[in-house]
Amino acid sequence: MDSSCSWLAPKVLHGGKFNKLMATTYLLLYHGLDSAAEPIASSVDASDLNIVVKETAFRDQLKALLARGTAVITLEEMLAQSQAQDREQVVLTFDDGHKSNWSLAMPALIDVGLTAIFYIVAGEVDKNPEYVTSDQLREMSEQGMEIGSHTMTHRFLSQLSRDEMRYELADSKKRLEEIIQKPVLDLAIPGGHYKKTVIHEARECGYRSVTTCKVGVFQTGQNSMEIPRLEIRRNLDLDAFQKTFCESTVRKLQAFELAKSCVRKTVGLDFYTGLRRAAHRIISINR
Repeated sequence: MDSSCSWLAPKVLHGGKFNKLMATTYLLLYHGLDSAAEPIASSVDASDLNIVVKETAFRDQLKALLARGTAVITLEEMLAQSQAQDREQVVLTFDDGHKSNWSLAMPALIDVGLTAIFYIVAGEVDKNPEYVTSDQLREMSEQGMEIGSHTMTHRFLSQLSRDEMRYELADSKKRLEEIIQKPVLDLAIPGGHYKKTVIHEARECGYRSVTTCKVGVFQTGQNSMEIPRLEIRRNLDLDAFQKTFCESTVRKLQAFELAKSCVRKTVGLDFYTGLRRAAHRIISINR
């Protein structure tokens, strides 16, 4: 076992150090799933396929979490905690609202008694056959799954005007609340691209939390409007998945993210996005 791994100790990366007085919560980021019975569409771009996890792998990862003694909690439970928990915690999150969230992810979660939060692109509901329908979304909510917003159209918020930003944030919240008849209080930022005005507008629209693609872990009392996550990709094997919960792995992923951020600032977001997609067509990036 890696000496930097600690399966249950309440450590957290914060300011370059792990704070033993705070609980570590790992928010794992998934997108769609696929299976032999429900293979991903052949038209999916290689960069999109890389973030589609196989159903069998997802089920194995859930079993691994339970075997580790990890507490898989809801986002609401995490945000409500006011003091450290002497345990390792995980919140499972899904972005976009692909139909496999309902057909594959939800059954897998129910089979082992777990839940997740699903951030939905509201404008795709009932319009795009690759996304969940209103009825499926209501069923997910009734089964105990948390529902959050992933905006109306999945545009990069950092590139929008204030009015466009408000449409993406406020209208998606309203639309999802109309469907599930419950408050929608949590937002995931498309692509992880944002700036201070995005966070301000999210607060103004009534969101209590914002999850990002920033690499890291969450600690009790941390800013709930810029929550970091760790993305799980298609070809991540079970051993590598276990090492997600190692200090050394988190540090390496943060260093990699910093390098990508430097490239993004140098070449611009649009060019970077195209470059990233091209890279995924050539190689499989597991993180």
